[in-house]
Amino acid sequence: MQNDDSSKPRKRIMVFPSPGDGSSVITEALGNGAFDLRFVLDSPQLAKSVLELKPALLLLEIDCWRKQTRDLLCELGNLKSTQSFRRVILSEIATVDDRVSALELGADDFLVKPISSRELLARLQAVLRADTSFAVEEDIRSFGSLSLYKGLMEVSIGNDRKKLSLTEFNLLSYFMDHPGQVLSRDRLLENVWIPWEIEDRRVVDVYVLRLRQKIEESSAHPSRLITRRGEGYLLIDPAAN
Repeated sequence: MQNDDSSKPRKRIMVFPSPGDGSSVITEALGNGAFDLRFVLDSPQLAKSVLELKPALLLLEIDCWRKQTRDLLCELGNLKSTQSFRRVILSEIATVDDRVSALELGADDFLVKPISSRELLARLQAVLRADTSFAVEEDIRSFGSLSLYKGLMEVSIGNDRKKLSLTEFNLLSYFMDHPGQVLSRDRLLENVWIPWEIEDRRVVDVYVLRLRQKIEESSAHPSRLITRRGEGYLLIDPAAN
């Protein structure tokens, strides 16, 4: 028996589909009424549509990684909006470098076809669990001046608060569980990532960089999330040193 969730607001998913009938797996995965599903076909108006529709998640369906997609992610990252939204790419083909580039530019996940509607739904639901617009603030963890908000999926340093993706949150949480310990890439992959998400160990470096951009004054000269060359990374309290 299904629970009656009619009283809960449906999360809005905005889809920018590729030409043709490639979006059929999206409709199959999301077209059951559980989400407020909106399709936007006009590429030049995509950023404006995001501001107007205020989706919890934007799903970009592309044939391959192109400069236009890179530029679009940059444009979306520069939007002045009071509400955050997740970005997921669904592509026909992609190299490891394509995926790394997308993550570096702010994508929360990069999926490659063929993909079943069940897996697509599960992956999008995992990303949406990091959407804070339906969460309440709870379970605050602190390490020095760093505070991690579980319910809101946010991190703060003093009065500066920033939202985290699900993977960013899980990674920072694991570092906070092991303060001052050097954690190797293999250990982080084993404890933070799901095995079938791992295709290249560089994904750790990508997410460490993303965390540094949110918790460091200068990501190029980190004082909290430190690299030990040849060993791994460690989280320290700069005020304690």
